[in-house]
Amino acid sequence: MRKRRGKKGNRGFSVLTVLILLPLLVTIVMQNMQLKQLMAGVGQAKEDSEMPEETLIGIVAKEINVTVDEEVLKAQCVIARTNFLDAKKKGTKEPEAMSIEEMQEIFGEDFFKIYGKLESCVNSTAGEVLTWQGDYIYAAYHAVSNGNTRSMGELYEDVYMPYLSCRECHEDTTAEGYLAVCYWKSEEFLQKIKEAFPEAKAEDMSQIQVAQRDTAEYVLKVQVGETECSGEKFRRAFGLNSSCFTITDTGENIRVVTRGIGHGFGLSQHMAAVLSEEGKDYREILAYFFPEAELTQEKMK
Repeated sequence: MRKRRGKKGNRGFSVLTVLILLPLLVTIVMQNMQLKQLMAGVGQAKEDSEMPEETLIGIVAKEINVTVDEEVLKAQCVIARTNFLDAKKKGTKEPEAMSIEEMQEIFGEDFFKIYGKLESCVNSTAGEVLTWQGDYIYAAYHAVSNGNTRSMGELYEDVYMPYLSCRECHEDTTAEGYLAVCYWKSEEFLQKIKEAFPEAKAEDMSQIQVAQRDTAEYVLKVQVGETECSGEKFRRAFGLNSSCFTITDTGENIRVVTRGIGHGFGLSQHMAAVLSEEGKDYREILAYFFPEAELTQEKMK
């Protein structure tokens, strides 16, 4: 009798275990099926001559923090679509995208939830692009401005882009990472100068000065010895967060203070999030950062 009870108990435990694990097994199987469908869709997308909407998901995932409000994500979807189609038309480098595998690794157990959120935002803005005078705009964006976005006309005098003008973003000054301070020993700083600008022949710090700023206080030109370089080129040479910077020789060190994150043109993602919190939708957000640009509909595959 004891053996029979033991066998019945084991069978009961086995049935209970199966009942508990069955939903998990079904979920795993369904997710694997979903993943195969996604991979198949991406594979088909690569074969198409035009950009299907699915391609945007990987691009947007790479360009912005996916935890932001959906209205901000929608604005980024329009920006990504505009830049992709503009690059395709001109034969220039297309925006980079995350692969399904990369998204799986980064998003982990939230992969399907985040992918669904991105897909919904892409579908909600299907075919929408930003244009000016019938052509795609340069839909620039960055993480955090220095408190104002920049005018492209001040950087390139021969370029007329009225949709990239100064826009007030005071709330950006409270963003995480807005202010960054870097220090170098004088000899280390000068060595980096010599490596980045060998033709400059800069021998001491007195030969390195900010020569010109734009209205938004971003550096336009830096005098480096016998040469002059753009603020963006100097920023890249030193890996600075922003081209809104100051250089100070403290006597012991060279201190560089930056404000903002990114080049400062176009949409500030942090300020876009603030506008979204205030009740603005993606159309209003895009209109704020790209004045004179039109939100138009383009047929997509």
